[in-house]
Parts: sequence; C-alpha cells; structure tokens
Amino acid sequence: MKKIITKIINFIYSIFKIKENKIIFESGRGKVDDNPLAIYRYLKNNSDKYELKYLTGKNTDTSSLDKKDICYYKTLKGLYHLATAKYLIKSQSTKNIIEKRKDQVYIQTWHGCGVGKKMGNDVTGHIGIVDHAKDWDYLIATDKYNKKVMCSSTGIDESIAKIVGGATTDFIVNHTKEDVERIKNKLNLKTNKKIVLYAPTFRDKELGTKVNVPIMKLASLKDYIFLIRLHPLMKNGLDLDKMPSNFIDVCDYPDIQDLLIISDILITDYSSTYFNFALLNRPMIFYVYDYDTYMSERGYYVDYKKCVPGSIVYTEDELVKTLTSKELYSKNNKDKIKEFNKKYNSYNDGKVCKRFLELLDEGYFKK
Repeated sequence: MKKIITKIINFIYSIFKIKENKIIFESGRGKVDDNPLAIYRYLKNNSDKYELKYLTGKNTDTSSLDKKDICYYKTLKGLYHLATAKYLIKSQSTKNIIEKRKDQVYIQTWHGCGVGKKMGNDVTGHIGIVDHAKDWDYLIATDKYNKKVMCSSTGIDESIAKIVGGATTDFIVNHTKEDVERIKNKLNLKTNKKIVLYAPTFRDKELGTKVNVPIMKLASLKDYIFLIRLHPLMKNGLDLDKMPSNFIDVCDYPDIQDLLIISDILITDYSSTYFNFALLNRPMIFYVYDYDTYMSERGYYVDYKKCVPGSIVYTEDELVKTLTSKELYSKNNKDKIKEFNKKYNSYNDGKVCKRFLELLDEGYFKK
C-alpha cells in the first residue's frame, strides 16, 4: 500500500515542470547545517540567478535562512519544491517521498573533509555502487585523497567527483572577531577561561544506549570550559544528569563551525572535525581510548598515528596531563598542523563556495 501511494504521489507531482533555476538544499537529519548551508548562504549573498529553497524539519532552528526559502518535510509545499527543483544539493544521502526525476541534478556535498575512518564498501567488502549513492550525479570532493576514498567507499565513478573543497571551511578561514563575539554571546560564554571543544565520532555499539563520555576527570580543571558535542547519531544518549558545572552540552547547537572558531583547543578522535579545525592553527588532542578496538573493527584509510596533527593520548590521565602541558603548544605540534594543511587543506582556501558558484554558472553541473 505504501509503495502504491508513493507512486501515485510521484505521478501527480511529475505533472509540474522542473524549474531550471531552482535549487533545493537538504542537510539531512532535519537540520540546517554543513555544506548545503554554506553554499546556500553564499548564493543568497552573491547571486540573484537562482530560486533557493531549504528542506528541513519543523522543529529545526531556521534562523539562518530567509523565511521565504524554508520548506518542510512531508508537506505539500516541500513535495512541490522537491519535484520541481533542477538541482538537489545534499550532505546526507536522505530518502524522500518524491523520487529524483530524470532531468534533475543531484549534487552530493557529503559531510566532512579529507580521509578518515573507513566507510561503505571499504568496510563491508561490497562491490559496486552502494544504494544511497545510486542517484548521485555529482560528488563534491575536498582534495585528491578524499576523492579517492569517497569513490572507493561508494563505488561511484571518479568522473562524477569534482575537487572543489569543503564549503563549510570558508567560514573557518574568513571568520571575524565579531563572529566570535556573536557566538560567545549566544552561548553566554562571557569568560576568560580557555574553551575546549570535545567532538568525538560515534561508535556503532553505542547506538541506542546511554553514552559513556570518558572525560569526567577534566571536570577538575576549573580554568577551562568544556563544550560537549557528540555525533548527531549519539547525542540522545548523553547523560545530562552527570554533567559537571564546567561542561556545556552543545549537541543541539545548529552549526559546529561556530563552535570551532570560538574554541581554543579541540579534543576529538576519529571524527573528520579536525580537518576544519586545523585551518585555525590551534592545538588538538586526539583522545583514542579505544584505539586497538576501533582500528580492528572499523579501520582508517591512512596511518592514523602519522596523519593526525596533534598529540595522541589513550587514557583520561594522559588527557588531563596533555591538556595542561606546554607541549601542547610546541613547535613540533605547530609544524604537524602546517604540514597537514599543506597536504589536505590546500583547496580549503576561503573561496570554495565561490568556485562552486562559478561551476554552477558555467553549466558544469548539467547532464
């Protein structure tokens, strides 16, 4: 019955003509963030050639969007714009009631930069295009290494992958002091204490469970404020009752890029967040308390210990010691970041969205 209804809906909406200048953006998870938001903002401010629409959930913070551009999932308006937009720009492989039409162009920007934890085919051993990538017409890659692993993990042909850079990094590179103050005020962070962002990736075995955040010994460091940002798949498992007073839950903050620019230090693990943070040339700590298990179960595309541009620690005690040590700010760690940026962030130069718009205007994304 569900399939029959879906077919009827798609037939009805196929009557409407596709508008050649309409773009619909979708971040997935009902959110407004990541590369689609960065591209939307740039087009909004730098081009009047396109009709822009953003598909999202009704309970989402849409303050970063023009009200007339907002449309919601499973509404007549949302279905109409999905059916009539020429370009579909996404960062997640989301499924909608409206199926992609023959003359529509699906541009997948993905979420995250560079190379990191293994994904898709490279984990399962599957050969061929994975289901969620079968509708992609183009993939935006952040660098040559990212292009290679995205193609191998999804099975897509390299011809549809275009190296442009990560759109979200434009804000990291171009942010101002006023941006920092605005975000701190929004979070009520009127403090001279060092701000540390803890942003780990998810663990498959923790899905649907209460999450053990193994950083409670950091609570003793009263000269620091810790922003806790769990992966979107894990945030509902955070045990808020056990949060120390100098820990702030920012799991629901709309855009992690804001959190990066106000943070003095990043603590992460296998998340690709550090690719963006490296552009700030600030210290990073890679807290991999489950290193052996994670590498055996999931794996990494490169030699993790040689790749990451910062201090690697394995226990809470090491984490506390490293965070408060002068070594964190050593020339060795600064050089690691410099070399890392040279290798992986050369396209993330503050002009990614500009290049994207130029490609769009030139007709690159045509079938």
